[in-house]
Amino acid sequence: MESHSASFDPQASESITEAHSRLLLETLVASTPVGLAVVDMEQRFVQVNEALAVMNGLPREAHLGRKVQEIVPEMWPTLRPQYQRVLEGGGAQTVEVSGATSKDLGVERHFHVSYYPVRTGAGVLLGIGVIVAEVTEQRRAHDALRASEQRYRSLVEAMAQPVWTTNARGEVVESAPRWRAFTGQTHEEHLGLGWLTAIHPDDRKRVVRGWVESLRTKTSYRGEFRLRFHAGGYRNVVGRAVPVFGDKGAIREWVSTAEDITERKQAEARAENERARLSAVLTSAPASIAILSGEQQVFTLVNPLYKVLSRGRDLLGISVKDYPTPRGIEYSRMIEKAYTGGEPIIEKELAVTSDFKGDGVDSTRRFDVVYQPLRDVNGQVDSVLSFAIDVTERVEARKKLEEWAASLRNQQQWLEAVLDRTPVALILVEPQTGRTLFANQVARRMAGGDFPGGLREETYSGEHRFTDEAGREMTLEEIPGVRAAKGASVHGEPVVWHTPTGRYSLLVEAAPLPAQHGHPASVLLGLQDVTELRKTQAQLQHAVSLRDEFLTVASHELKTPLTPLQLKLQSLVKDAQAAQTLEALRERVLRTAETISGQVRKMTTLINDLLEVTQLTGPAAPLRLEDVDLADVVREEVERFKAQAEKAGCELIVDAAPGVVGHWDRHRLEQVVSSLLSNALKYGAGRPVTLRVEKGLGQARLSVRDEGIGIAPGSLQAIFEKFTRAVSARHYGGLGLGLFITRQIVEAHHGTLRAESQPGQGATFIVELPVG
Repeated sequence: MESHSASFDPQASESITEAHSRLLLETLVASTPVGLAVVDMEQRFVQVNEALAVMNGLPREAHLGRKVQEIVPEMWPTLRPQYQRVLEGGGAQTVEVSGATSKDLGVERHFHVSYYPVRTGAGVLLGIGVIVAEVTEQRRAHDALRASEQRYRSLVEAMAQPVWTTNARGEVVESAPRWRAFTGQTHEEHLGLGWLTAIHPDDRKRVVRGWVESLRTKTSYRGEFRLRFHAGGYRNVVGRAVPVFGDKGAIREWVSTAEDITERKQAEARAENERARLSAVLTSAPASIAILSGEQQVFTLVNPLYKVLSRGRDLLGISVKDYPTPRGIEYSRMIEKAYTGGEPIIEKELAVTSDFKGDGVDSTRRFDVVYQPLRDVNGQVDSVLSFAIDVTERVEARKKLEEWAASLRNQQQWLEAVLDRTPVALILVEPQTGRTLFANQVARRMAGGDFPGGLREETYSGEHRFTDEAGREMTLEEIPGVRAAKGASVHGEPVVWHTPTGRYSLLVEAAPLPAQHGHPASVLLGLQDVTELRKTQAQLQHAVSLRDEFLTVASHELKTPLTPLQLKLQSLVKDAQAAQTLEALRERVLRTAETISGQVRKMTTLINDLLEVTQLTGPAAPLRLEDVDLADVVREEVERFKAQAEKAGCELIVDAAPGVVGHWDRHRLEQVVSSLLSNALKYGAGRPVTLRVEKGLGQARLSVRDEGIGIAPGSLQAIFEKFTRAVSARHYGGLGLGLFITRQIVEAHHGTLRAESQPGQGATFIVELPVG
């Protein structure tokens, strides 16, 4: 390639051959740190150096003969106008282009590219020369610097507090818009040291001294002072100034800010006033109060009642940790827990012993103690308030109430359980349209999962009918929910809802809910199923009736043994007065004592039943389990009941082979056999009673069969409930607790108890117990 723009020394040129010249040129092109290339008229590479090949991410050989747009396709739309301009006769030009190459796909890079025409000596255009220098890093650094400067300026402009800069001597040389907006100073007034005149005269000397000291020591300045406010008066501010150093360590300028703390100081003053007022209130409050500050738990306030609890000690300025008594250690632990956790802690009915009356006699009283964390203006916990209320009288009153209510506790718990389980359906509907927006689980279950959709007549017929309590079909305008959707007031209106799941007698309540929190306006419908409520009321009446009947029976049964006892004792007194001989009197006493013992045993049985049912309805007593042969238990009880059976005219038949052994409570099993045998003798008097013990697969079976009056089918389950009997209490004594107690004992052994009977055909009671 020729270039007539170059000239050489004729003598030097004689010593350099054409080959040497070409070698020097190729070496220069190959070793230059910038990219060099020549393209022909079709924009094909005819020459390219290694530097440009590296920039493009392709070998030199891959460039030769290929078009530029094939080598850098992503950048071609940007490069094409430059090539076109040279081809159309344009001269040399340098431009900056950006784009990605095969070296780093997807990464934007920046280049300075020079284009110049390559011509023959006759001026004929042969191609285009290209010189490429990558400036990606320089461009990124430049962009980062510009972004940093822009962020700094935006930050300064966005700050609500005054910001200004001064030179190294503390003089304002550039306009500070934030300062002028806050103070109301003009541009001329705040230049130089004029900005100091905006500081309150009483604070100015102090600020200047501090400012001069910072200038001298080249350290940051911080000070609180009053600064003029553009709307009048002065505002409390915290001024800060930070030096900006140059490369050689000299201060180039100062950047200063003024934080407005007027509201904070006012809040601190108010807080201090409130604290003083609170201290006065706490001191005179009818409670034991103390404030303990810091991690060392130092007393900073102690009211008179607290001093009584501490036996008159002067605690101000003393740490709780100085009292290593058990109570002092626990008290310190609770204070620390509230202090570190930041949440109040409550101790209920804490027992405290002290000389409360000041007469030298200690007594114990109960207190509710609250450990309440107290926070400073920054929201940090700095102390803990100990607040103790004397609840001794309340505790004693509660204990008395608990004693009075003990007999009704089970009934009350049962009633509460019924009320807790009363179903209430809730439905949200759209006003005017009646469209269902929400229905809770109870409502969906009642409706069978499908609701009437809006105020269309046909949706309120068929499966979703509404009638009044007399069964009359209600019109659309009469249905309470429809009227509520249209804006009418509905309160406790009765309606009967017929759905696929059943028929529900309801009381309808409605209340409008305005649109709020992003939810549309709606109407809330509450559907109370009064059918179940009425059933519950009937059950309650039945329970009260059972209770009244039990009280009547218990009163009669407990009085019954007393009358013969009194008669026998009176008779014994008369015999003692009239007896002729000691031997006759002795015989009379023995006969009377035997009769009296029978009555005492009867009363003891009644009382034991009451005690037994009380224990069974309270916390369950643990069973004393051991290996027990059920046949032995049956035979022992039969032996004990022989006299009673003979008196009742009953033959006792036992079919109990030994070997039916289980892990049971022997005493409790004796109670079971005794209860069932006593029951059989009572209701089957004059007829045989059969007791059978058998062993089945994994269980033992005891059956007690009498041939007495039998049990009606409707009473086979009820007889196992408390105070329930299948016959009149007038003809058969007892409290109606025996079978209830027996069932509780059997179920405690994970067994079952049932009865089989027909009226007039006797009854069989069957106990099944696990033997595994």
